[in-house]
Amino acid sequence: MNQIVPVVAYYARTAAISSSNRLKNPISRNGSNLSEYDLEVGERTPLLVSRVRFAPEVDDRSRQIQTVQTTALLGILTLLLFLLLGIIIAVYLLLMQVPRPWPVSHPFYLVERNVWWKQPAEQFELSPLEKRATQNVIILHTRSETCHDQAACIQLVQKLQNDAWSQNGTHIPYNFLVGGDGKTYEGRGWKSQHGFPNLPGINDTIVVGMIGTFNDQRPENVMYAETKALITESIRRFCLSPNYRLFGVIDDSIQNNDAAGLYAEIKEWRHWQGFVTV
Repeated sequence: MNQIVPVVAYYARTAAISSSNRLKNPISRNGSNLSEYDLEVGERTPLLVSRVRFAPEVDDRSRQIQTVQTTALLGILTLLLFLLLGIIIAVYLLLMQVPRPWPVSHPFYLVERNVWWKQPAEQFELSPLEKRATQNVIILHTRSETCHDQAACIQLVQKLQNDAWSQNGTHIPYNFLVGGDGKTYEGRGWKSQHGFPNLPGINDTIVVGMIGTFNDQRPENVMYAETKALITESIRRFCLSPNYRLFGVIDDSIQNNDAAGLYAEIKEWRHWQGFVTV
């Protein structure tokens, strides 16, 4: 029994020293491979330990970068949205500043020239206006039949075109015509000089013809409403000055009541300046 105790103590000391040596040097002295124990706790395995220790910090940094990028993107989008909203408001306020001669309840309906005139555009060459925004509007009747639907109005407009060409070698002299169907028919349009040699303001006047003869009878209300819509649309397109002047026409060679029914109401409109005598 006395001999067993020293032997046990000797082996215990030897095991402790061996364990201590392995902790200090995980690579064995005879060149053997690393043991499982050495890979987990050895002081000379920093790569494995570093991966475990610093991976969370890398993930946090990536998340922070993504958060910053997302915040910056949202900030840019918000700025662009406010910029777009500001532009829309500015345009709206600018349009609201354009004075309108009267509230328009009747919609403007334009029948363009290529609808009633099938010839190529080159055959309708006209002298352009020198001014973009004209100053005057002259309204007169066509001294023709009236029309109450688009087909009939187109026939009358075509007849006026053919008469002007056959008699004077010119195109239809009106810038626009208003039919009894409540529509506007494009003649020479907003950008061309009117074709009446005896009317003034060839470079600053739009001539509007009311289709029909209105001496004793007045045009239908829809024709007045469409004429107002035409004037308002002309101002909206910056083709007519908001401070325009409105005129009628008196022909001394015709009976005294020429277009009397037409001007009975127009004389009460704002911007009315009187008659042009021809």
